[in-house]
Amino acid sequence: MSLVDTKQRMIHAAVNTDPLQHNMIENQKQPIHYGLKERNIPHIKINEMKELQVWYDFGGKLGEGGFGSVMIVTEKGSNKVWAMKVVSKSNAGVNLQLVQQEIGVLKLIQHPHIIYLDKIFESSKSMYMIFERCYDFANIYARHKPFPERLSKKIISELVDAVAYLHKYDIVHRDLKMENLLVGENPNDPTDEYYIKLTDFGLSIHKFGKGFETSLHDYCGTLHYMAPEIITKRAYTEMCDMWSVGVILYMLLVGNYPFFASDEKELKVIICTKEPVFKKTDLTAEATNLILQLLVKNPVNRIRATEVLQHPWMLDRKLSKNIEFNILDKMKEWKSEMKVETGSASDWVLGSFENLDKSRSVSKQAMQLPKTNIMFDRNKRRSSKSKETPLKPSQHNNHKKTGKNGVP
Repeated sequence: MSLVDTKQRMIHAAVNTDPLQHNMIENQKQPIHYGLKERNIPHIKINEMKELQVWYDFGGKLGEGGFGSVMIVTEKGSNKVWAMKVVSKSNAGVNLQLVQQEIGVLKLIQHPHIIYLDKIFESSKSMYMIFERCYDFANIYARHKPFPERLSKKIISELVDAVAYLHKYDIVHRDLKMENLLVGENPNDPTDEYYIKLTDFGLSIHKFGKGFETSLHDYCGTLHYMAPEIITKRAYTEMCDMWSVGVILYMLLVGNYPFFASDEKELKVIICTKEPVFKKTDLTAEATNLILQLLVKNPVNRIRATEVLQHPWMLDRKLSKNIEFNILDKMKEWKSEMKVETGSASDWVLGSFENLDKSRSVSKQAMQLPKTNIMFDRNKRRSSKSKETPLKPSQHNNHKKTGKNGVP
């Protein structure tokens, strides 16, 4: 039997067997996502890992972490190289839900600057996710920071383009950070060394429209990138992602975090009360303005993804008085979106945001957050760094590309 026939029989069996014993893993029913249609990603049940040898030749291991490992695989027939992320269900434990949530989101979305998931295989013990092979942007950043404005502009433009796409469909990433940026192949420009791909959707969520009832309350993310409204346990929206974009932009241009402290509790207070410091004096006024528009404590006044793409810095234009966003209009727009009646619920939401701006300190009560089940950085437990040496930009075309453990 040929390789193609074997693959077709596996897929045919997955689709046409008894619904109670079929090989295709049924996805959880997804609600309507306002224009998003689930991609037809094969999700195939197997008994053991060696069955994947029908599909792929196995290469070296790129990394290993608490949940499993990532390895290079080459697709038979096409010779296309992929990164296979292997997740041990027993090692993942309760965090397996994050993996399943990520798969659910990746099945719904497709964007040139979002990591591409090609196939999923699943056994009783493990999950095998076939991703496009990318390499870790954080390693490149660590070697070459700070970045010049023009390169930073390209990176932020591609990141925000992906974020705007997510927000259009009410998907909130909730864990934007350097470690969740990868670099992939630009199909239109093979010389592009910084073709950004957003990854790790384990904490992402669909908030199903606008209004107070659909606002988010979960305390999650990575602390250095976490918006004040999450730290203080207030209701929040997709604007928490824009704060994280501001942190990333500051890091690209300045070379370190905008807010830093050795103590976790102190860092929370600093994020909620202090303004970023610009010790680097050669930043343009336009770049500084955009950072400040992103790192606004009050999410009501924070710049949106679509507005970032039209900011003078992004368009190579000079600042003018006309680009200053009307705060009152934004407040009215936000109140209209929330659609809450006057009273305790409305007062609580508006008051909690206003308190962040009125005071230079945060009350002890507001800062006393629960310490259980908080994941400030899931990557520390989930995976280890690849042993491969990070590539310099000049080396990209001369070496095989490797990712954050080979993949998101």
